[in-house]
Amino acid sequence: MSTATQVQKSWIKNPAADLSFFDFGWILVLLPLVIFKDHLSIIILSVLIVSYIHRHYTFALVYGDKEEFQKRKQIYIFLPIIAALATILSLYFDAFKVLLVAAVLWNMYHTITQKYGIARIYSRKAGYGEAWIDKGLIYSWFAFLFFALVEREKDVISQYQAGSALLNYIGDNLSYFTLASHFFLAIAIVFTLLFAYQEFKNRHQINIPKILFVISILLLYSIFFYSLIVGYIVFAFSHALEYIAFVNIFVNSKYKRKPDSTSVVALASRKQWIYSSLFSLGIVAICLVGIKLNENAFEIYIVGSSFLHFIYDGLIWKVRRPEVGKPLDIKYAST
Repeated sequence: MSTATQVQKSWIKNPAADLSFFDFGWILVLLPLVIFKDHLSIIILSVLIVSYIHRHYTFALVYGDKEEFQKRKQIYIFLPIIAALATILSLYFDAFKVLLVAAVLWNMYHTITQKYGIARIYSRKAGYGEAWIDKGLIYSWFAFLFFALVEREKDVISQYQAGSALLNYIGDNLSYFTLASHFFLAIAIVFTLLFAYQEFKNRHQINIPKILFVISILLLYSIFFYSLIVGYIVFAFSHALEYIAFVNIFVNSKYKRKPDSTSVVALASRKQWIYSSLFSLGIVAICLVGIKLNENAFEIYIVGSSFLHFIYDGLIWKVRRPEVGKPLDIKYAST
């Protein structure tokens, strides 16, 4: 294989797509947030819509792919019922705030996990990179960020329902969060040095796509110190954008290898950008109608369904599994 071919295969799609969707697409939201501070509501609504779209991509993959649905049929049938009952019970017992806090915290973890998963795809495609180093770097810097900001941004956090509930649970222990942040900062620095050494040791096959992706993650973290709200919005957009791009790339590659598949997703993949656009527009319409009809009910649906999205993603996307990796041109040892 030529050097040029090796470089091309180290990207998930290609340099233009990866840089635009996985690495620095979030700049499209960051700049308007910084420049047009008086129009935050419009930008937040746009990010909410993109996030709403990405969540329903997961449901399309689960219920529109025969093969995936049959793998875990009982889970995919009964889990939505359980999620709906749990949401109704939380409302009945006036415990929806607990569900909301859990959803926000799980969403943070879910977002970081997705970024770690993409970093592992880059590592596997390049043929080197220890999972524990990649994970340690991404998670330790986020842990530092989380613990460092709770006390510093308590006034901002208290303005939101989930944040106010979280602060009530923490009580007078905020100073311990700041203390813990110093511990995680030390760990993050160690993992950064380990990561730098790992890349230096493999400089003959340097993994530029993953290095750029990791840099983009650290830049995203730094935005939180500029503004907690701006950081959260940009982070949410980054997560949704990379997920939408990833699913489209994955589906396109997977079903090119399975031309005889009759799943709904497989049929849609034959004219993917048309059906993907129509699907997204349909979700946007539902989102706008839902907000217009009853914003509170719509928020309840978002929180309740978020747990399905988190769990389903955890079931579907395991890079160590050949059915996930092979459409992305990841090679696995024969067994």
